[in-house]
Amino acid sequence: MKFKAGLWPIGVATLVLVTSCGGMSGSDIEKAKDPNGDGQTVQRPGYANSQYPDPAPIKEKANPQAVRIGGKPVIQACNLLTVADLVALGIMVDSRPDPNGATFERRYLVGDGSGPLRSSENTYAKALTSGVNHCVYSLQDNQGNQTQERLAVAVSQPAYVPTVDTKPYLDDADPSLTVGPVKIFSKRRKTENPSDASGDAALVLGDTLVDLDFELKADKSAGKLQDLGKKVAENFAKQVSAPAGANVIGYDSAAFPKSVAQPCPMLTPDAVTPAIGTDASPLVAETPATAVGDMIMTNSTKHNYVQIDCERGTGHDNGIDRRALHLTAISFLGEDAAKSYLGSAPNDGQSAPAQVGDEGQVRSKGQTNGEVLFRKGRFVFKLYLADHNAAPDGISGADATRLLVPAAQKMISAFHEQ
Repeated sequence: MKFKAGLWPIGVATLVLVTSCGGMSGSDIEKAKDPNGDGQTVQRPGYANSQYPDPAPIKEKANPQAVRIGGKPVIQACNLLTVADLVALGIMVDSRPDPNGATFERRYLVGDGSGPLRSSENTYAKALTSGVNHCVYSLQDNQGNQTQERLAVAVSQPAYVPTVDTKPYLDDADPSLTVGPVKIFSKRRKTENPSDASGDAALVLGDTLVDLDFELKADKSAGKLQDLGKKVAENFAKQVSAPAGANVIGYDSAAFPKSVAQPCPMLTPDAVTPAIGTDASPLVAETPATAVGDMIMTNSTKHNYVQIDCERGTGHDNGIDRRALHLTAISFLGEDAAKSYLGSAPNDGQSAPAQVGDEGQVRSKGQTNGEVLFRKGRFVFKLYLADHNAAPDGISGADATRLLVPAAQKMISAFHEQ
């Protein structure tokens, strides 16, 4: 399978290598040298009560290759407020090893895919509810408790939002502030506690509008709102001056001292388009785990893992309307753990093994009907058709074999551990 250079920040299924053991004692570093490393844990400041091997392992990697839509570079939403930005401000993303769109989701645009992008807004994307170019975080406090706080960013540009019209917002917004070349307008929502910070801000530079939505508590992160706004404005100006591709989510942890499989680059148009029956769009929706997890399988041993989910298909910013392939990548530290995972998968309604990778199977019943599971070395992948309108309960095993197995074979043929 051939791919155009520069379409993705890293090669198809290229793996982000993790090498740091920063902050660990000498004995911890010695444990991290174990090639399989299961059972290793990391203590992070502010996560003293974490139940996970590493509650905050994410380390983004810059991607200098900008994507162009309609002849103009895309300002990627998740580059405007990164995990590293939040850490620098003393704000903690909710920690969980099972990816969840409410915890951390990145909808960003890549450089291939001829299908249309479909914004659910006619004026500008509202970070609270919409955006094909969107980033959302849920927050927790330093006791590990969810705070019911949220931050979201959405970017609108004329190439993928029909009319970037600021007038409906600016007519009802507070007087503007300016950070460098960026103009900021803000509106607040009513809250029970007047010291809470709830509302959104529109940041405008040229023909691009950024919507920053915030739901922050007075005794938690509300006092950092001004710093958050300044950081987004500064990053916005930098990205307009020197556009870049969406940062790559990497994992830097002694609890997982090996590479992590990236599912989004595996969802190429030639794999996705035949399965969904229409051209794949440039939109990918990625939900990375925010913690290294562990699971117990057949031998009662805890196995550390990292999971990333990715979805690609039609270009709807609303996942309910999107028809897409949903690919989960679960990275283990050893091949035995991956083998055990497939061996422990429910076999109710399981059809003949799928010829994908080192081993595979098609599940016609279970949590997701018509799911293909396959393994390559220490990596396990789960693939299903996400079509909430036409197939809300999944598809049959026969349809999964017909549609998804060929897609999985294309994905795995290009997958090489780096």
